[in-house]
Amino acid sequence: MGTSLRGDLKDFGIADVFQLIGQQRKTGVLEFNGAGQQIQILFDQGAVVSAAPVGSWPDAAFGEMLMRCGLLSRDRVDELRRECGASARTLAGVATARGWLGEDELQKIEQLLTRETIFSVLRWESGSFDFTAKEIERDRSGGLLLGAEQILMDGLRMVDEWQSFAELVPSEDTVFRRLLSFEQYGERCSGETPGQIANAERVFELIDGRLPVRRIIDLSMLGTFDSVRALAQLHEFNITETVKIEIQPPAAVVDGQGARRRSRLGMLAAFASLVLLVAVTAAIGLRAGSGAAPDPFAIQRPAALEIARSTHAKHRIRHALETYWFTHGRWPTNLAELVNGGFVSQRELASEGGHPYYFASRENGAWLLAPDR
Repeated sequence: MGTSLRGDLKDFGIADVFQLIGQQRKTGVLEFNGAGQQIQILFDQGAVVSAAPVGSWPDAAFGEMLMRCGLLSRDRVDELRRECGASARTLAGVATARGWLGEDELQKIEQLLTRETIFSVLRWESGSFDFTAKEIERDRSGGLLLGAEQILMDGLRMVDEWQSFAELVPSEDTVFRRLLSFEQYGERCSGETPGQIANAERVFELIDGRLPVRRIIDLSMLGTFDSVRALAQLHEFNITETVKIEIQPPAAVVDGQGARRRSRLGMLAAFASLVLLVAVTAAIGLRAGSGAAPDPFAIQRPAALEIARSTHAKHRIRHALETYWFTHGRWPTNLAELVNGGFVSQRELASEGGHPYYFASRENGAWLLAPDR
């Protein structure tokens, strides 16, 4: 093989490309284009160094994976991105220098990203490839790299097994909830390896009736194959069930008769509001003309408006708490963490009178308590 090799996957399959690079112990960059993506895999002496989708900046896919796994917030990844651009260092190097993540965590995410990328590209049915032989830079030692042929064998095995259980998990948007305990799963399953049981338990702990499959995959950090396999097993043994999410049609989608009826009701409501406004204005004018002292409770902020404002504020904090949980995989120890993470401002953590909200973390979630509690 010369300095480059390119072709169409319909004529020359992914398995053939991997075998050729592995057998000839080539060093260089292999790019795949297909399924609306561009994938880049780095090889060193026939061993896979890393694999990732090509993004808008060098470590874009790596940064995205760190966010999806709940290890870093978007603000922190953006900050690392700016520093990488200014210092020409890698995202992993900057994150380690700042003490935000350890080398073991970063290496685990890099390996996860590589596995996910290769598993994804092995399921492509069409596309093109282009291999260029050249020197590459790598941080990992050669002993940690896997040969292209070994990765190919593992990947093809997973693709074959995928067909046997993927149908039990309809889509990445599917939501599951628990029906039985994990101990009951252990009683029902047979033939599972200790590793598979450990994966199933890890996935089971994330099932809460709200998280979609994609989010469970990311937070478990097991990869798509192992996570979906565990979800399928739990579902097959009736340990979990899918949650039916009803989507209401938009209010604008109505039949012609319904639209006309809403229009007439809207006109009547508007007319009634106008009559009420005229009556109130006249009453105020009569009171002013009579010289009577104004009612100190008239034209004050209505109780309904105050209630609505308080409700909105509490919803805002609850949404911030849920966003924090989705980002970090845990509830904050105190509300100040929401401010430090940029989820809310300090002013939003107190009522208009300056009384602070507070919350308590429970096993089934976070309880937000109002200032008057």
